Amino acid sequence: MLCHSRKGNAEVVFRQTTHDLLQALENAFWHSGGVPKIVVIENLRAAVKHPDWYDPELVPTLRAFEEHSGTTILPTKPCTPRHKSKVECGVDYVQEDSLRGRTFASLLEQNDCLAHWEATVADLRVHGTTRRQVGEHFSASEREALMELPIERFGNFSGARR
Repeated sequence: MLCHSRKGNAEVVFRQTTHDLLQALENAFWHSGGVPKIVVIENLRAAVKHPDWYDPELVPTLRAFEEHSGTTILPTKPCTPRHKSKVECGVDYVQEDSLRGRTFASLLEQNDCLAHWEATVADLRVHGTTRRQVGEHFSASEREALMELPIERFGNFSGARR
């Protein structure tokens, strides 16, 4: 979720692997048409090799993605849930408003439903804190603050044992 406008991009994945996280981040960048200067993430194992209050260590693949995208990825401080409240509220909103009580035949169908919901409901709502329509607020003031997308997508490969 982008902090200023509260514009989000929801995507459901089967697992929380580094590969899935990178794919979801990259999809969010391409969806919004640019890269934010700073990305704040949770201290999940797929992203943070060593959580630390002052000097967290990112997983090497995520560090390479950070360099490729030109952004700075900052994990939240360990044991401080108040640092991720905007994201958690966004997750609750998506789950309660778009997914509750629905079943889907596939992950693709669920993600298509989320994309449609983002465009027809979430982006058109007036946000309670900003008092502005989310999609309009993003277009008017936040889109121009995003950095350019990389020329090509990140070489995100999924490793497997043989």
